[in-house]
Amino acid sequence: WDTILSPRYTGGVDLSGGYYDAGDNVKFGFPMAGAMTLLAWGGISFQPGYEKSGQWATLLVAVRWGDDWLMKAHPEPDVLYGQVGRGDLDHAFWGPPEAMNMPRPSFRIDADHPGSDLAGEASAALSADAILFQKSDPAYAARCLEHAPQLFALADKHHGAYTDTIQDA
Repeated sequence: WDTILSPRYTGGVDLSGGYYDAGDNVKFGFPMAGAMTLLAWGGISFQPGYEKSGQWATLLVAVRWGDDWLMKAHPEPDVLYGQVGRGDLDHAFWGPPEAMNMPRPSFRIDADHPGSDLAGEASAALSADAILFQKSDPAYAARCLEHAPQLFALADKHHGAYTDTIQDA
């Protein structure tokens, strides 16, 4: 039974997918969004190099995996989940993630619990990713662009650091 992917542990929201941070089994939204932004700009700026090395398709798969999670984590215009799991619980467990059977709380930012930096970075990631996918998958690029302005508005309207809201981050 895969506790890491089960919506039971994330308040009923499907937050499966995405990337864990470092060697942890915690998903931190801010570094994940930052990584997607950097990967996208690398692909936009150096596409011939990725193609020449045979890594273009791999790059697109890696970015899409992170993007899909960012879009799942944004189920409403003024809501963005920014973390799944808790560092203290995670660091106390020594075993494979599929054997974890502990609470996997999820944490979010919203109008009452701001996180301008997190929402802004997620907006930047999905905006850059829309450029990255514009030629190869315009429908996916359009999906990214549905979320990006909403996330920017969340950042712009509700100021505050996400670490004040998600203190475990």
